[in-house]
Amino acid sequence: MQKCSLCGGRVINGRCEDCGLPIPPEHTYTLRGESAHYHRVNDEDVLHRVRPRGSRPKVDGYDEEERTAHVHESGSDRHAAPRTAVRMARVEHHIEAPSRRSRSANVAWLIIVVALFLILPMLQVLLQREIGSSVSEPVPEFSEEQAIEAYSNAYDDLRGTVPAAGADWDGNLTAGLYTVGQDLPEGTYTIQCAESNTSIDLHIVSDEYGVEIYEDLSTNGYDTSDSERDDVPLPAGTVLFLSGNGTLYFHSSNAQVDALPTETAPNPLVGDMACTLSDSDESLYLLVGEDIEPGVYDVTCTAGTGYFSFVLPMENTRTMYCSAWLYGDPDYVDTLRHITLTEDTEVTLSNYSDMDFTVTLTPSETVYVHE
Repeated sequence: MQKCSLCGGRVINGRCEDCGLPIPPEHTYTLRGESAHYHRVNDEDVLHRVRPRGSRPKVDGYDEEERTAHVHESGSDRHAAPRTAVRMARVEHHIEAPSRRSRSANVAWLIIVVALFLILPMLQVLLQREIGSSVSEPVPEFSEEQAIEAYSNAYDDLRGTVPAAGADWDGNLTAGLYTVGQDLPEGTYTIQCAESNTSIDLHIVSDEYGVEIYEDLSTNGYDTSDSERDDVPLPAGTVLFLSGNGTLYFHSSNAQVDALPTETAPNPLVGDMACTLSDSDESLYLLVGEDIEPGVYDVTCTAGTGYFSFVLPMENTRTMYCSAWLYGDPDYVDTLRHITLTEDTEVTLSNYSDMDFTVTLTPSETVYVHE
């Protein structure tokens, strides 16, 4: 029987018959796996729940005897509940072995590091030696006699190619292209600047003996080694290209004068030809045989400033590159004498000024005087 929680009176139809307090109906429920029934205790019905063995979780520390929980309506447990045992779980960390690829990468890095440690000290030692040698070794100084000897050694491959006996020959050559045995006789020469304010580049090529020499003769220096070359053998067939200002004087005591041609054919070319490179263009290319008629010309700069260049073919596959800086100032005009332009030779005009560059090609006449 349900009683009033306030006065203890009987509850009939949800209300205490003594005090009139409304009492909600008593809910009866059972837990999963439980059974419930009522006992008559002191003339009162008491709810009795029965939980069978095995419905409660097994806890370490309890004995294995059967226990039945008697839970009264008030919610108190008749048996003292045992304290829950706390279990410490051991966590094992599993470390996987490195893969074959990662092991290979580690080995490669180890090899690189070891190599660097071995190589860097060696590089440091070599660098210190190089720096020390460059600092400690003095720069050699050459005397005037040593400089002349160095120039002489450049002609060693030509010595013995010219007969020792011959005649005296003197001649003056200005900027232009000349062939030994045709424009001047074969011989051993002394070459020197013929006048003041002379500055000429002398390019010598002997295709037969495989010799190519560059000389720079000028009267603007402080000693004679700048303006003179002595004991220069020039065998027949050697080509000389002179460019610059002034005149070079050639003297030989063993000149092969008798080998010079006694007759010269007239130049078949007639009339001048002017070639102009506009100031808006950097270069002009002309092909001999198409743009220029093959032959021998005197090339004169008549306007502007620029380079005139061409390649002279040789018999033994060697080519001779000839280039000259030409001025066309009204007070001074540059001319290249006796320029031989053969079929398929490419001529180039290069402009480095803010005005048109013009050269005039005139058929050549005699370019030296033979006395």
